Amino acid sequence: MPSRPGLLLLLLLLLLAFSGMAPPGSAACARLSPCRCFGGATVFCSGRNVSGVPEELPPEATRLLFVGASLSSVPCRAFAPRGNGSSGGGGLRHLSFLDCPLRTLPGCALAGLPRLRELDVALAQLAALPRGALLGLGRLSKLAVRFSRLEALEEGLFDGTPALQALQLQGNRLAALPAGLFQPLRGLQALSLAQNRLAELPAETFQPLLRLRELRLSDNLLTRLPPRLFRPLAALRELFLDGNRLAELPRGLLAGLPRLRRLHLQHNALGRLEPPGLLAGLPRLAFLQLQGNRLAALPAGLFRGTPGLVELSLARNRLRELPAGLFGNLSELAVLSLAHNRLGRLAAETFQGLAGLGRLQLRHNCLAVLPGAAFANLSSLEALDVAHNRLESLPAGLLDANRALVSLALEGNPWRCDCRLSPLADWLRSLDHPLGARVFCRAPAALEGRTLLAAREEQLLCPGEAPTAALDRLA
Repeated sequence: MPSRPGLLLLLLLLLLAFSGMAPPGSAACARLSPCRCFGGATVFCSGRNVSGVPEELPPEATRLLFVGASLSSVPCRAFAPRGNGSSGGGGLRHLSFLDCPLRTLPGCALAGLPRLRELDVALAQLAALPRGALLGLGRLSKLAVRFSRLEALEEGLFDGTPALQALQLQGNRLAALPAGLFQPLRGLQALSLAQNRLAELPAETFQPLLRLRELRLSDNLLTRLPPRLFRPLAALRELFLDGNRLAELPRGLLAGLPRLRRLHLQHNALGRLEPPGLLAGLPRLAFLQLQGNRLAALPAGLFRGTPGLVELSLARNRLRELPAGLFGNLSELAVLSLAHNRLGRLAAETFQGLAGLGRLQLRHNCLAVLPGAAFANLSSLEALDVAHNRLESLPAGLLDANRALVSLALEGNPWRCDCRLSPLADWLRSLDHPLGARVFCRAPAALEGRTLLAAREEQLLCPGEAPTAALDRLA
């Protein structure tokens, strides 16, 4: 939720933005006090001394903003013509109530706004929007009621807003949605129900939203989802389910989403990703977030239906091993995070097929050995993070085979500083800003606690090698 300092900053930015505009252009602007008029098109009402809607707005006004006002209610027909030649709010395209203690919005409050395109209410105290509150707003394309204590929505609320394309209801207290709530919104493209208290969703909830491209259900109380919940959403590009309590995903949940590009499932309670083919039929999926779950194993063919993945996070799970060929068809993958798991070993073919991989994160695992072959075909690898494992050495030829490598995170490992780390020491010395200070030697005893770059070349002995032999080898 935005903080009050954040709102004050917003107010300041708005004032700065408006300060360069033209001076008031009509006599009505002079009678707006304590509100201000900027260029005639924007009316800005700020401060606790603002307790009502201006009785007369300039006929050229298209934007009306209340920020930090003491407005607790909007009277019936507050924006309708007064009968004294005033046009009321008939020309308004944008209306905002930001950080106002607005408690009620009766069904007649917004009458007289036939051209309104955007209505934004944030940090208010609205507990409900009654049926009829939006009647007459036939051109409304964006409605945002955010962080405003909404507990319920009445069926029929959107009967008067058929042109709505974006609906933001995040940060409220909605626990349920009435059947048929979205029936009139056939053209809706973006819907946010994030940060509410939704525990379940009926299977037909989103059935009318055939043009929906973005759906946000983050940070609710969802424990399960109907298998056909998203089936009508063939146009969906982005789906956010993160921050819920989902323990499993039913068969067919993601079927029929051929255009989906971004899927957020992080910070749930997923213990497995079954049944097989859960991600099948998602050829355009590019971003998949699965971090912060309880995954202990992954099915071998999990990513066969997602060849277009560009970024994949499996961090902060309970993975102990990875099946062979898991990433075999992800040639487009650029970022892979396996950090904060329990991986104890990597097979030589673990990363086979990842020709485009640029960043690989393996920090905070239990790896004691890195097989050299595991990184042999990663010609695009630029950043490798193996910090906080149990590594004593790096595989021979790692730095020679991965010529694109420019970032290597190594801290938090019990390094054995011997001749096998000599190539690493040379590589670190070649950098403009070497990270050698983070590579601390655990062994041999003579170098314990020192950094790799602090060790002299003759001290990096091969196992069983005498110091004199090391000098001869260097000579």
